[in-house]
Amino acid sequence: MRRIAGLLGLLAAAAAPNRAAAQDISVVIDPDLAERAGVDAAAVEAQIRSATGGTLKMDAPQAFLAQMATANAFATKGMGVDYASNPQRFFAGGSVGTAVNGAGFTFVRGTDTMPTAGFAFQAAGNAGLNLGFLSPDESFLRRLVLSANGMYAVGGSGPFDATLYNAGAHLQLKIIRPSHKGVVEWGGLDLTGGYELSSYRMGLSEDIPVATNGLRWDATGTFDVAALSHTIPVEVSTNLRVLVVSAYVGGAVDIRRSAWATGDASLAGPLSVEVQGSEQPLGAVTATLGTRGDAPAEYVPRVFGGAQINVLWLKVYGHLNVAFDDTYGGHLGVRVAL
Repeated sequence: MRRIAGLLGLLAAAAAPNRAAAQDISVVIDPDLAERAGVDAAAVEAQIRSATGGTLKMDAPQAFLAQMATANAFATKGMGVDYASNPQRFFAGGSVGTAVNGAGFTFVRGTDTMPTAGFAFQAAGNAGLNLGFLSPDESFLRRLVLSANGMYAVGGSGPFDATLYNAGAHLQLKIIRPSHKGVVEWGGLDLTGGYELSSYRMGLSEDIPVATNGLRWDATGTFDVAALSHTIPVEVSTNLRVLVVSAYVGGAVDIRRSAWATGDASLAGPLSVEVQGSEQPLGAVTATLGTRGDAPAEYVPRVFGGAQINVLWLKVYGHLNVAFDDTYGGHLGVRVAL
């Protein structure tokens, strides 16, 4: 079993801007072994090609990679901004979440060998500063909150390992100041803009069996998907607090300056068939993949919202993003805000 190549090598290979699409599944069946097992060699080849393409997304790799690119570009939306607290001094915290594209309203990778559609996981630490925290209440600087987020992490579960990193900076302008009456506070109206870099890589790091209709391909090798995006979000939002519960809603346009994903695979292994309860060898299968998919839209409308529980200076919140291109994302977080 070969291990996944290092991240730097993958990103260097993925960075080639005009790499040609190249994918191939080679099925070599020994006719004597096929005859001995009582199977039709042509039918076996067709079945294993179909199963490999569907399981490992090699039947339409560019479409799958475009979905991965779209999900990665969406996964960090909202992680670097406080939409609910109206901080007068600062805030700091962290969050974890996911995004999917092409799978409907879901937030999980799925149980298949590869994700059923575009998927990305992200986590980020964040901090923000009210630029007028030392200024009088009427100062324009008190309307401005500058924030940043970022994270680098390595992890995984089962046969997968994953590497993520992200970085972002945002400036939030309070267009209309907050107002309150009794236990109710309206947070006013905020305009937020910024820049976000997001990268997500996942790789299969152990044997990758593919099975269908009694056939089994014991593939070993590497399968890697690496995604990178640069986006500029422009957002308008408002919030409302009643006692210790806050809620916020907003709309945005995400300007994708660049969002793409690359797939690299080199897999090989024996092919066998189950005959009367025992596996009989048939031949071997090899598969290679080297291609790229780009997120199709440059300007993506999005709506978002969330709720927050306020316990003095401690805040626990949940955030939901919905774009108009079948992309959904969300994250949970905790922060301190004053």
